[in-house]
Amino acid sequence: MGKEVVKRGGAGRGQGRKPVKQGEETVTLSLRVTAAQREKLARLGGAGWVRSKIDSAKEPNMIYTSKVTDNIPPR
Repeated sequence: MGKEVVKRGGAGRGQGRKPVKQGEETVTLSLRVTAAQREKLARLGGAGWVRSKIDSAKEPNMIYTSKVTDNIPPR
């Protein structure tokens, strides 16, 4: 009589953290907050809440001036 071979282990396809957005690479961000702020962030929705706030925030209207560019004559 032969022994029955039971295969276990091997690659676990589909395992691991799922992407935030399909086709977009993400980066890790480290942020220092107080314990109370961390608890509040968790109640607000964590990383998803932060991403939604960043996406919905208006860009600041930045006007850059410097003394170097102020002295350049117009063309």
